Amino acid sequence: MTRRPDLGALPRPSSYVRERASREGGPGRRVKDALAARGLSPRKRFGQNFLLREDLCERIVEHARLQPDDVVIEIGPGTGALTPRIARRCQRVIAVEKDKGLAEYLREEMAEWRGIEIVEGDFLEFDIAAAAAAAGVGKVVVLGNIPYNITTPILERLFEQRRAVHSAVLLVQKEYAERLAAAAGTPAYGSLTLFARYHALLEPLMTIRPAAFWPRPEVDSMLVRVLLREHPPVEAPERLLFTIIRAAFQQRRKQLANNLENALGWTREQVGHLGPHAGIDLRRRGETLTLDEFARLARAAAERGAMA
Repeated sequence: MTRRPDLGALPRPSSYVRERASREGGPGRRVKDALAARGLSPRKRFGQNFLLREDLCERIVEHARLQPDDVVIEIGPGTGALTPRIARRCQRVIAVEKDKGLAEYLREEMAEWRGIEIVEGDFLEFDIAAAAAAAGVGKVVVLGNIPYNITTPILERLFEQRRAVHSAVLLVQKEYAERLAAAAGTPAYGSLTLFARYHALLEPLMTIRPAAFWPRPEVDSMLVRVLLREHPPVEAPERLLFTIIRAAFQQRRKQLANNLENALGWTREQVGHLGPHAGIDLRRRGETLTLDEFARLARAAAERGAMA
């Protein structure tokens, strides 16, 4: 096991921050003042909502269940509310920050932490596998308070590089988390649910209210754990499977038979033979099918000559 390096004591805050802290307590006020002194503030186009409550930051990092030899990729560290807390628990933190001003701020604030690397860049273009290899580990842990407007692209990126990712603990919009965990036949159930279920096991951890952030979002947030699967839970041609799933949810109120005609480019008669072959009543709506049932449809369609 790799030994955890000596990270030393917490870095001393700047004289400006210490002076403000002596007059106006509270971590939120200190962060706002420190950013204002550098001409920085949350940027809406980057989806920035910074965590301010220290107790919640501690709980978030605790939920990651980090080990001393872990390497962690932090998505969008922002003001660094989580970064040093992560560093205390693992071998190394690679914090990927898209905002140039915040990246410079973090380099200054975290300069005394030998276990923290600040990377200015877009996580959606970040090569996780290369970072893991450079750090000498097979897989990394990913952690972050992520921008809600790119949650799906972030999940897609994690799934693409799942061979280099052990798990992820992400703060997402609560409604989005509910869609990920939805059961068949419920309004929240959809192609996103099945896409996530195919690639990972998901565990809701805790709800966080808007007051914990600056600026306050208009919705509740939820912390979720994403455990990347080594192998899919069903056997089916992947591209064909998701072609059928997407078609089934494009027009939720239509029966499967109607949606499959368009998705597969088949005649009604051809589709009619598919149901008995898969053991599924094609008068059902797609929103009532489980992932296993969709896989049965995909396998049956492939056996009858369907191409993705």
